Amino acid sequence: MSARDDAIDFLRQFGLDSLIGNLDSALEDDPTIFQGRFGEDRMFRAIKDTVLYKTRFAGMALREKNKYPPISEQDYIAIEKEFQQKLRTNGMPSGFYDKQEDFASFIGNDVRADELDARIQQGYKAVYETEPGTKEELKRLYGLQDKDIAAFLIDPARFKQSEAVTKAEAARRANAAREQGLQLTTAQSEELVNRGIGQETAQQGFQKLAATQELFGTTTAEAASGEQAITQQEQIAGVFGTNAEARKKIEDRKRKRTAQFEQGGSLLANQTGNIGLGTVGQ
Repeated sequence: MSARDDAIDFLRQFGLDSLIGNLDSALEDDPTIFQGRFGEDRMFRAIKDTVLYKTRFAGMALREKNKYPPISEQDYIAIEKEFQQKLRTNGMPSGFYDKQEDFASFIGNDVRADELDARIQQGYKAVYETEPGTKEELKRLYGLQDKDIAAFLIDPARFKQSEAVTKAEAARRANAAREQGLQLTTAQSEELVNRGIGQETAQQGFQKLAATQELFGTTTAEAASGEQAITQQEQIAGVFGTNAEARKKIEDRKRKRTAQFEQGGSLLANQTGNIGLGTVGQ
Protein backbone atom coordinates (compact mmCIF):
# COMPACT_ATOMS: atom_id res chain seq x y z
CA MET A 1 0.00 0.00 0.00
CA SER A 2 1.36 3.44 -0.95
CA ALA A 3 2.00 6.29 1.46
CA ARG A 4 -0.91 8.13 -0.17
CA ASP A 5 -3.26 5.18 0.49
CA ASP A 6 -2.12 5.13 4.11
CA ALA A 7 -2.86 8.85 4.38
CA ILE A 8 -6.34 8.38 2.88
CA ASP A 9 -7.11 5.56 5.32
CA PHE A 10 -6.01 7.73 8.21
CA LEU A 11 -8.09 10.72 7.12
CA ARG A 12 -11.09 8.47 6.52
CA GLN A 13 -11.21 7.69 10.26
CA PHE A 14 -12.16 11.31 10.81
CA GLY A 15 -14.34 11.78 7.73
CA LEU A 16 -11.64 13.91 6.11
CA ASP A 17 -10.44 11.69 3.26
CA SER A 18 -11.57 14.29 0.71
CA LEU A 19 -8.67 16.46 1.92
CA ILE A 20 -6.02 14.11 0.54
CA GLY A 21 -5.33 16.69 -2.16
CA ASN A 22 -3.99 19.01 0.54
CA LEU A 23 -1.34 16.41 1.35
CA ASP A 24 -0.38 15.36 -2.17
CA SER A 25 2.29 18.01 -2.68
CA ALA A 26 4.04 17.10 0.58
CA LEU A 27 3.84 13.38 -0.27
CA GLU A 28 5.39 13.96 -3.68
CA ASP A 29 8.33 15.75 -2.07
CA ASP A 30 8.74 13.16 0.66
CA PRO A 31 6.59 9.97 0.72
CA THR A 32 7.68 9.33 4.34
CA ILE A 33 6.69 12.73 5.71
CA PHE A 34 3.54 11.43 7.42
CA GLN A 35 5.12 8.30 8.83
CA GLY A 36 6.73 7.77 12.19
CA ARG A 37 6.05 9.23 15.60
CA PHE A 38 4.99 12.70 14.49
CA GLY A 39 3.36 11.77 11.19
CA GLU A 40 -0.21 12.22 12.38
CA ASP A 41 0.54 15.64 13.86
CA ARG A 42 2.11 16.77 10.57
CA MET A 43 -0.92 15.55 8.67
CA PHE A 44 -3.34 17.46 10.87
CA ARG A 45 -1.23 20.62 10.68
CA ALA A 46 -1.40 20.41 6.90
CA ILE A 47 -5.22 20.49 6.87
CA LYS A 48 -6.09 22.57 9.93
CA ASP A 49 -6.86 25.68 7.91
CA THR A 50 -9.46 23.95 5.73
CA VAL A 51 -13.17 24.55 6.22
CA LEU A 52 -13.84 20.80 6.39
CA TYR A 53 -11.36 20.30 9.24
CA LYS A 54 -12.71 23.29 11.16
CA THR A 55 -16.25 22.00 10.74
CA ARG A 56 -15.35 18.44 11.74
CA PHE A 57 -13.53 19.58 14.87
CA ALA A 58 -15.58 22.70 15.64
CA GLY A 59 -15.38 21.99 19.35
CA MET A 60 -11.63 22.71 19.25
CA ALA A 61 -12.12 26.41 18.44
CA LEU A 62 -14.93 26.66 20.98
CA ARG A 63 -12.70 25.16 23.68
CA GLU A 64 -10.02 27.72 22.86
CA LYS A 65 -12.56 30.53 22.97
CA ASN A 66 -13.82 29.30 26.35
CA LYS A 67 -10.23 28.97 27.61
CA TYR A 68 -10.35 25.20 28.16
CA PRO A 69 -7.20 23.07 27.71
CA PRO A 70 -6.64 21.84 24.14
CA ILE A 71 -7.22 18.19 23.26
CA SER A 72 -5.99 16.05 20.37
CA GLU A 73 -8.12 14.96 17.46
CA GLN A 74 -7.89 11.38 18.72
CA ASP A 75 -9.18 12.45 22.13
CA TYR A 76 -11.94 14.40 20.41
CA ILE A 77 -13.14 11.29 18.56
CA ALA A 78 -12.91 9.19 21.75
CA ILE A 79 -15.07 11.69 23.64
CA GLU A 80 -17.64 11.63 20.84
CA LYS A 81 -17.85 7.85 21.13
CA GLU A 82 -18.37 8.14 24.88
CA PHE A 83 -21.27 10.55 24.27
CA GLN A 84 -22.83 8.15 21.78
CA GLN A 85 -22.56 5.30 24.26
CA LYS A 86 -24.17 7.30 27.08
CA LEU A 87 -27.05 8.37 24.84
CA ARG A 88 -27.67 4.78 23.74
CA THR A 89 -27.42 3.42 27.28
CA ASN A 90 -30.02 5.92 28.50
CA GLY A 91 -32.40 5.06 25.68
CA MET A 92 -32.27 8.45 23.99
CA PRO A 93 -33.79 8.30 20.48
CA SER A 94 -31.68 8.23 17.33
CA GLY A 95 -30.92 11.67 15.94
CA PHE A 96 -31.40 13.18 19.38
CA TYR A 97 -28.36 15.34 20.17
CA ASP A 98 -26.03 12.76 18.68
CA LYS A 99 -24.69 14.67 15.66
CA GLN A 100 -21.19 16.08 15.25
CA GLU A 101 -22.37 19.65 15.83
CA ASP A 102 -24.07 18.58 19.06
CA PHE A 103 -20.91 16.90 20.31
CA ALA A 104 -18.90 19.96 19.27
CA SER A 105 -21.05 22.04 21.61
CA PHE A 106 -20.48 19.60 24.48
CA ILE A 107 -16.75 19.37 23.87
CA GLY A 108 -16.38 23.12 23.39
CA ASN A 109 -18.08 23.69 26.74
CA ASP A 110 -15.95 21.01 28.44
CA VAL A 111 -18.90 18.72 29.14
CA ARG A 112 -17.72 15.16 29.72
CA ALA A 113 -19.63 11.95 29.13
CA ASP A 114 -20.24 11.32 32.83
CA GLU A 115 -21.69 14.82 33.20
CA LEU A 116 -23.99 14.21 30.24
CA ASP A 117 -25.06 10.94 31.83
CA ALA A 118 -25.76 12.65 35.16
CA ARG A 119 -27.89 15.31 33.50
CA ILE A 120 -29.96 12.73 31.68
CA GLN A 121 -30.39 10.69 34.84
CA GLN A 122 -31.32 13.72 36.91
CA GLY A 123 -33.61 15.33 34.42
CA TYR A 124 -35.09 13.25 31.65
CA LYS A 125 -35.37 9.90 33.40
CA ALA A 126 -35.54 10.57 37.15
CA VAL A 127 -37.98 13.48 36.95
CA TYR A 128 -40.19 12.98 33.92
CA GLU A 129 -40.71 9.23 34.01
CA THR A 130 -41.80 9.36 37.64
CA GLU A 131 -43.91 12.52 37.29
CA PRO A 132 -45.65 12.61 33.90
CA GLY A 133 -47.48 15.80 34.88
CA THR A 134 -44.16 17.60 35.20
CA LYS A 135 -43.49 17.13 31.51
CA GLU A 136 -46.91 18.55 30.71
CA GLU A 137 -46.16 21.59 32.85
CA LEU A 138 -42.84 22.13 31.07
CA LYS A 139 -44.75 22.19 27.80
CA ARG A 140 -47.32 24.64 29.19
CA LEU A 141 -44.96 26.93 31.10
CA TYR A 142 -42.07 27.04 28.67
CA GLY A 143 -43.53 25.83 25.37
CA LEU A 144 -41.16 22.87 25.30
CA GLN A 145 -41.78 19.70 23.33
CA ASP A 146 -40.42 16.25 24.19
CA LYS A 147 -37.06 16.63 22.49
CA ASP A 148 -36.67 20.20 23.77
CA ILE A 149 -37.26 18.98 27.32
CA ALA A 150 -34.30 16.63 27.13
CA ALA A 151 -32.26 19.11 25.09
CA PHE A 152 -32.38 21.94 27.61
CA LEU A 153 -31.30 19.56 30.36
CA ILE A 154 -28.26 18.19 28.56
CA ASP A 155 -27.02 20.96 26.25
CA PRO A 156 -25.07 23.67 28.09
CA ALA A 157 -24.76 25.77 24.91
CA ARG A 158 -28.51 26.46 24.94
CA PHE A 159 -29.26 26.45 28.65
CA LYS A 160 -27.13 26.82 31.74
CA GLN A 161 -27.46 23.86 34.08
CA SER A 162 -28.75 26.08 36.88
CA GLU A 163 -31.54 27.28 34.60
CA ALA A 164 -32.36 23.71 33.62
CA VAL A 165 -32.71 22.64 37.23
CA THR A 166 -34.85 25.69 38.07
CA LYS A 167 -37.19 24.98 35.17
CA ALA A 168 -37.48 21.30 36.01
CA GLU A 169 -38.21 22.08 39.65
CA ALA A 170 -40.63 24.89 38.71
CA ALA A 171 -42.55 22.42 36.54
CA ARG A 172 -42.74 20.01 39.49
CA ARG A 173 -44.22 22.76 41.72
CA ALA A 174 -46.69 23.63 38.96
CA ASN A 175 -47.62 19.96 38.69
CA ALA A 176 -48.33 19.85 42.44
CA ALA A 177 -50.77 22.72 41.92
CA ARG A 178 -52.20 21.09 38.80
CA GLU A 179 -53.04 17.96 40.77
CA GLN A 180 -55.26 20.13 43.01
CA GLY A 181 -57.01 21.83 40.09
CA LEU A 182 -54.90 25.00 40.26
CA GLN A 183 -52.84 26.49 37.44
CA LEU A 184 -49.68 28.47 38.17
CA THR A 185 -47.91 30.96 35.95
CA THR A 186 -44.25 30.57 35.07
CA ALA A 187 -43.30 33.35 37.48
CA GLN A 188 -45.30 31.82 40.34
CA SER A 189 -43.75 28.39 39.79
CA GLU A 190 -40.20 29.72 39.66
CA GLU A 191 -40.72 31.93 42.70
CA LEU A 192 -41.55 28.90 44.82
CA VAL A 193 -38.30 27.25 43.73
CA ASN A 194 -36.24 30.41 44.26
CA ARG A 195 -37.71 30.83 47.75
CA GLY A 196 -36.75 27.29 48.70
CA ILE A 197 -40.27 25.81 48.82
CA GLY A 198 -39.69 22.06 48.46
CA GLN A 199 -41.93 19.66 46.59
CA GLU A 200 -43.52 18.13 49.69
CA THR A 201 -44.27 21.56 51.15
CA ALA A 202 -45.73 22.65 47.83
CA GLN A 203 -48.03 19.64 47.73
CA GLN A 204 -49.28 20.33 51.25
CA GLY A 205 -49.82 23.99 50.48
CA PHE A 206 -51.80 23.42 47.32
CA GLN A 207 -53.95 20.86 49.08
CA LYS A 208 -54.79 23.57 51.61
CA LEU A 209 -55.56 26.08 48.89
CA ALA A 210 -57.80 23.66 47.02
CA ALA A 211 -59.77 22.89 50.19
CA THR A 212 -60.36 26.54 51.09
CA GLN A 213 -61.14 28.26 47.78
CA GLU A 214 -64.47 29.52 49.20
CA LEU A 215 -62.53 31.85 51.44
CA PHE A 216 -60.99 33.80 48.59
CA GLY A 217 -64.01 34.94 46.61
CA THR A 218 -66.28 37.78 47.78
CA THR A 219 -69.81 37.48 49.05
CA THR A 220 -72.49 39.82 47.68
CA ALA A 221 -72.17 42.03 50.75
CA GLU A 222 -68.37 42.14 50.53
CA ALA A 223 -68.47 43.04 46.86
CA ALA A 224 -71.04 45.77 47.54
CA SER A 225 -68.74 47.28 50.15
CA GLY A 226 -65.86 47.40 47.67
CA GLU A 227 -63.97 44.41 48.99
CA GLN A 228 -62.09 42.49 46.32
CA ALA A 229 -61.42 38.79 45.85
CA ILE A 230 -58.08 37.46 47.05
CA THR A 231 -56.00 36.77 43.97
CA GLN A 232 -54.21 33.51 43.30
CA GLN A 233 -50.88 35.29 43.73
CA GLU A 234 -51.97 36.45 47.17
CA GLN A 235 -53.27 32.98 48.02
CA ILE A 236 -49.89 31.42 47.16
CA ALA A 237 -47.94 34.11 49.00
CA GLY A 238 -50.16 33.70 52.05
CA VAL A 239 -50.15 29.93 52.31
CA PHE A 240 -46.39 29.66 51.77
CA GLY A 241 -45.57 32.66 53.96
CA THR A 242 -43.68 34.55 51.26
CA ASN A 243 -45.59 37.83 51.66
CA ALA A 244 -46.68 39.19 55.04
CA GLU A 245 -49.25 41.56 53.53
CA ALA A 246 -50.95 38.78 51.59
CA ARG A 247 -50.98 36.58 54.66
CA LYS A 248 -52.57 39.41 56.71
CA LYS A 249 -55.23 39.92 54.04
CA ILE A 250 -56.19 36.27 54.22
CA GLU A 251 -56.21 36.27 58.02
CA ASP A 252 -58.41 39.38 58.06
CA ARG A 253 -60.86 37.72 55.68
CA LYS A 254 -60.89 34.57 57.83
CA ARG A 255 -61.57 36.54 61.04
CA LYS A 256 -64.34 38.53 59.39
CA ARG A 257 -66.04 35.42 58.01
CA THR A 258 -65.69 33.65 61.36
CA ALA A 259 -67.29 36.59 63.18
CA GLN A 260 -70.17 36.61 60.71
CA PHE A 261 -70.68 32.89 61.18
CA GLU A 262 -70.68 33.17 64.96
CA GLN A 263 -73.32 35.91 64.71
CA GLY A 264 -75.54 33.60 62.68
CA GLY A 265 -74.76 35.08 59.29
CA SER A 266 -74.29 33.18 56.06
CA LEU A 267 -70.81 31.82 55.67
CA LEU A 268 -69.17 29.94 52.85
CA ALA A 269 -67.11 27.20 54.47
CA ASN A 270 -65.22 24.26 53.15
CA GLN A 271 -66.43 20.70 53.45
CA THR A 272 -64.99 20.33 56.93
CA GLY A 273 -66.58 23.56 58.12
CA ASN A 274 -63.13 25.03 58.72
CA ILE A 275 -62.39 28.26 56.92
CA GLY A 276 -58.94 28.68 58.40
CA LEU A 277 -55.87 28.79 56.19
CA GLY A 278 -52.62 28.91 58.07
CA THR A 279 -49.14 29.07 56.60
CA VAL A 280 -47.86 25.67 55.48
CA GLY A 281 -45.84 24.03 58.21
CA GLN A 282 -47.59 25.89 61.01
